[in-house]
Amino acid sequence: MKSVVASARLRSLAIAAAAILTATTVGAPPAAAQSPVAVSRPAPLTVEQARGSVAYLRAAYGISEREALRRLELQRTSAELDAALSAGYPDDYAGMWLDQEAGGVLVLAATRPERVRSALRSAPDQAHLRTVKVGLSLRQLSATRDALSAELATDTNVAPATVVIDARANRVAVYQRAGAATAGARATGLAARQDAERRLVGAADTRLTAAVARHADRAVLRQLVAGKERSGALTRDTPVAAGCDPRDCAPPMRGGMRLTVQRTQASTSPVSLNPWWGQCTNGFNMVDSRGWNYVMTAGHCMTGTDKLGINYSYSTDRTTPVGTEVLNFENGPTCDGCSTYPADYSIQPYRTTSTKNWYTYWGGSYARNQVVSWCQSASSTWQGCVTGSYAIKGYYALDQVKVGWVVCGTGSGDDSADSGYSTNVGYLPGTRCGTVSAKDGGLVTNLCTRPGDSGGPLFSEIDGRAYGILHGGTDGNGPCPTSPAGTEWSNYSPISVILAHVQRQTLDLEGKDYGFKVRTTP
Repeated sequence: MKSVVASARLRSLAIAAAAILTATTVGAPPAAAQSPVAVSRPAPLTVEQARGSVAYLRAAYGISEREALRRLELQRTSAELDAALSAGYPDDYAGMWLDQEAGGVLVLAATRPERVRSALRSAPDQAHLRTVKVGLSLRQLSATRDALSAELATDTNVAPATVVIDARANRVAVYQRAGAATAGARATGLAARQDAERRLVGAADTRLTAAVARHADRAVLRQLVAGKERSGALTRDTPVAAGCDPRDCAPPMRGGMRLTVQRTQASTSPVSLNPWWGQCTNGFNMVDSRGWNYVMTAGHCMTGTDKLGINYSYSTDRTTPVGTEVLNFENGPTCDGCSTYPADYSIQPYRTTSTKNWYTYWGGSYARNQVVSWCQSASSTWQGCVTGSYAIKGYYALDQVKVGWVVCGTGSGDDSADSGYSTNVGYLPGTRCGTVSAKDGGLVTNLCTRPGDSGGPLFSEIDGRAYGILHGGTDGNGPCPTSPAGTEWSNYSPISVILAHVQRQTLDLEGKDYGFKVRTTP
């Protein structure tokens, strides 16, 4: 999805796409009708349940409250439709996306649109379902993605490329990692970044070029543009506990709460207020197959030139322990300017000292599958949201997440003297909502983020699902843009990518699969 201030070129493309799609509105099924896809019909969403998502859609598209809720209901339905069509019609169906710019339309790509239209005849909101004819089916795209992933696999932690299905382009996109820093430096806004990730492949990796050439009719080579390195069942659950300022939350430990990280080397970064401390944000609570509990944040929060050896995280007061770095449970950069996106993570067991297991303090008898949603009454958080805590009921894998979906993220960054950063003047922590604008192996959104938000959770208000944790984004400072909002970009490492990486890594290094999972039970 593009923002309301996207370039004229992108607007013209959206208009052209809308014109094409109007010719393929879902209508009466053909004579040889297919079995209709069954869709559950949960209780309707209310504004109180998804205030941040509703407010974002109203501000970004100038729509009514009722229309915003309709779009969110369609998003909720789309996950079921995608799963059913992927399983039942892999040779006809080719993926979907939610086109907010064209009026909140769910676009379904298909090699044989009439079969997909027939399958959708019992789906709700028929007026906003569209099909568009494409040449490659989901089965063909998936086979090409898997083949390219196998061809490009390496024994190193940092793969030379990420390989994803681009439903809108009806192609498999191979995102080249080499040269990302250069391309990213030239991409100063959302439209520029989109152009960079699609076009700027300066010094092409010959191995990638050759692999893509072997699948020339199905694959394209693009540039991965990561964020700038930083320091430091569809049943919706209502908010289940009181919210708290992410900088100063009492137990229980929830996603979105601040983690204060102690550096082992003095930081020389010009944006650091304190050379020995920096802040990040807890993403989601984790558990392994043994029942051990963990927090998860960005890998670059615990690894880097100023964080050698074993690092520890604390609460805001710098005296209450939280997590301990475990080298095999993380993937973070080891040099200035390098990036491990889209698998930038650190899974940390709770600290155990000679006198106390600190999980008993942070976990106790509280619900442990929550993320904080926090609303500041200031221009920095230009929208309304729900102040409370959302129960995480599961997660969406990268393939399941659709471009155009509305998402929300919480961060703990701010401009206080103890934050560890000097570039956040006027910025307040809290929850912001936006949309998924692209997938490049990770998730690209238009959420505004700042230093200290790294590792924070990306989640859904409408069904309590997790998406990923923050890697980085626009090299911005000060309050978030408000006139209009949604003009910055941010990268999130998907939960599914993280879990696959840590499983592979621990099997390679230890011969063990710890069975890490996002905590989805109290």
